[in-house]
Amino acid sequence: MHIGTHEFCIHRNKWRVAGFLGSFFAIMAIFFIVPIFEKNFYTHLLLQFSFILLILSTIYMIDGKQTILITGLFFMIPYIYFDSLSFQQHSLFYMVVAHGFSLVFTMLAIVVLMRKILHASQVNADLIFGALMVYLLSGILWANFYLIENILSPGSFQGSGILNFDSTAFLGIYEQQFNFLYYSFATLATLGMGDITPLNHLAKSLTAMEAIFGQLFVAIIIAKLVSVWWQVTDIKS
Repeated sequence: MHIGTHEFCIHRNKWRVAGFLGSFFAIMAIFFIVPIFEKNFYTHLLLQFSFILLILSTIYMIDGKQTILITGLFFMIPYIYFDSLSFQQHSLFYMVVAHGFSLVFTMLAIVVLMRKILHASQVNADLIFGALMVYLLSGILWANFYLIENILSPGSFQGSGILNFDSTAFLGIYEQQFNFLYYSFATLATLGMGDITPLNHLAKSLTAMEAIFGQLFVAIIIAKLVSVWWQVTDIKS
């Protein structure tokens, strides 16, 4: 029985390391590697694959269930399909559908991770890493919200770039995706840089909701860490 438990721990540690590495390389690709490549269709696929790798590796590392991978494929395969189709058909509708699948699965990832965080009984690597990934995934989630809003209602944000399917299609899409990633994390951290500005009511509401979430999330995590630490201290004493 002791040997079986030991083998289970080794297996779980392998997946934990794999999850850490997968998430690390996905973040590096999204923010550092992809931007320096030539902007073409294959680089675009690499960017989308990086988002998928980030979400799947994070959830599977924390949750460790195959159902998560199956659920991820259920959302991610249509995401890749409709995203590719949007370029072939020059369709903004297909792009909205693709990012809708990505948005829903990102929300699912955040919910799974938050449940693990709130039910954690000790401060360990899972709790710290889970909180970090919820923060990063939240920035990606709102970036998707902003992109979809700007596609459905062009001109919702000033300074985000123009999205169309002319000869500079890839340049426009990259510009908006990275601009909204930048804007999302700046809003999440309540930096308020001011170079991108929401113009309509929904864009302003989404921005306000992200800023509120960023502040509340930090407060909740600090409260959780302190609560768990005090519980462990009381048990030891």
